[in-house]
Amino acid sequence: MFDNWWRYKKIKLYAYGTLIATAVVVVIAAIMMFIMIFSTQNAECFNDDQTVAEAGQGIGGDWQDHNSNTYKAMRHAADRFQKELHMSGDNIAAALAVGLRESGFNPKAVNPGGAVKGIWQWGAGGINGDRYKDTQDNVESQVQLAINELKSTHKGALIDLATADNINSSLVAWDTKFEGVGVNDPQRRVADTLKTANEIKKVFALDFPGSINVFDHGNNNSGIGDNSTNANTSGLSEATCDSGLSSNDNGLPVKGQYSITGGYPNYGGLTGATHYGVDFQTTDHALSSSGGNVYAVHDGTVVAKSSDSTGGNWLVIKGTDNVFTYYGHAPTQEAIVVNNGDKVKAGQHISHQGQTGMATGIHVHFAVNTHDQFGWAPQSNGLKSPGDYLKLPQKVGTNVVVPNGPFDSDKK
Repeated sequence: MFDNWWRYKKIKLYAYGTLIATAVVVVIAAIMMFIMIFSTQNAECFNDDQTVAEAGQGIGGDWQDHNSNTYKAMRHAADRFQKELHMSGDNIAAALAVGLRESGFNPKAVNPGGAVKGIWQWGAGGINGDRYKDTQDNVESQVQLAINELKSTHKGALIDLATADNINSSLVAWDTKFEGVGVNDPQRRVADTLKTANEIKKVFALDFPGSINVFDHGNNNSGIGDNSTNANTSGLSEATCDSGLSSNDNGLPVKGQYSITGGYPNYGGLTGATHYGVDFQTTDHALSSSGGNVYAVHDGTVVAKSSDSTGGNWLVIKGTDNVFTYYGHAPTQEAIVVNNGDKVKAGQHISHQGQTGMATGIHVHFAVNTHDQFGWAPQSNGLKSPGDYLKLPQKVGTNVVVPNGPFDSDKK
């Protein structure tokens, strides 16, 4: 009798102990995750005190007319962002301003050049991937898509919005983590967008704090958990600050006489379709000639080598400076003479100019990124202007790169 009683008591004690231990582990894990988030969001992540040199003209349209469809669409988005994500007024003003900048807040807006569509100009099956998928061309569906992404594949944006403390840092969070443009990218039109965001805050009465909960206990629409070990989907892995970019003087991806045939951030620099890198073409670029060789611009390690319908045959090198460089359009995989894991030196022959993928003319598409990627699509977080990294001729530019040439690679 006593033995049965004691056995029953031990089972109960063991069960209670297990529950208590589990609860302690969960609490500790939550505390550690909060520490990880907020310790990475230091003052260097966002330039909250950025001074906009020009006053900005703002973004026009009928959005201030309470009877307009644009106002109603923005009101719908603002209400849902507040109720479902608990975003602050500054967060919402920033998101709405970017929507105005990108599409006039028009859910039917389409940009064929970049194969993007919708309010926030999602990739729709072309050069920028297919985030849009089967989303309907209306406000309700597109706001739902944005919410779904913020809770899953683009949780890094939600985390940065949670730690943003004003409109400017909210704009940086949305642009860099949701739109995927660099903080200094001219496409951001900072002066105009910031002025518009401040006006939106007044018109829509968005003067309230936020209480974003980035830990949604796995209840997101994509099935991606908060503690996902899949590097492709971990929002926390993207929450760290951009490592920045320092220029190097190691040379160019080509040698000899060359021209810049495609600029940045658009093919024409500030005109033409969006372009996420710079195209280099040597005068002697025949597929059978060493004059068309492509060279590493820094010491590093090959971290990716693959092919797709956009970049053709391409490789990525992670430099010892933690900058990633992309070399696209090689004629074949065999033309890429290095492999994953290989150590390379600046100036080393690594590939050849080609015309595979979405390419017009034989060239190498060269891109610079300060974030590791998991698909290496042309548009991605951490993208930087190659002109800010390489020593290009003065007439080509730096932050904005304009096609020009020919030049001599031996002349700085």
